Amino acid sequence: MSQTQPLISDDRLVLFAVVGGIVAFAIALTVISGGFVRHVQIFLPEKAYATVAFRNIDGQVKLVGIEGVEGANPTILMRTGDFAMELTVVNQDNEAGHLLYIDGVHVSTKFLNPGQSDVLTFYSKGEATYNYYDYAIQDEPLGQIRAVKVTMYE
Repeated sequence: MSQTQPLISDDRLVLFAVVGGIVAFAIALTVISGGFVRHVQIFLPEKAYATVAFRNIDGQVKLVGIEGVEGANPTILMRTGDFAMELTVVNQDNEAGHLLYIDGVHVSTKFLNPGQSDVLTFYSKGEATYNYYDYAIQDEPLGQIRAVKVTMYE
């Protein structure tokens, strides 16, 4: 009886399997790292959040930062472009009729009675400075919102 010799020996078969596995892994790694396959969204829409409140401090109405900003009549920073600013405004004053108006982006809260709040969401397409006012005392701005452009490399 004569035995026929296999075309590929077991050693060569193992070698082809290892090399084939390495090549398949390299191709998969190239495709995934090239951005063709993602399991999550890369660029999430961004929002900046801040909460401010109308308060009577020493007989003057001020807008006081509660969350995201500090101080009385703070300068609020936001990014330009598709980055939203979500500003929550609360009336913690005993007086009714406070209304926050932001000049330049033309948004305002509803008239806020004591304890009420409203949320404003707005965007700035370019770098700018916006004044914000209390409708009850429009003569001078309470403070500013500054929209700045933020880039990765500068």
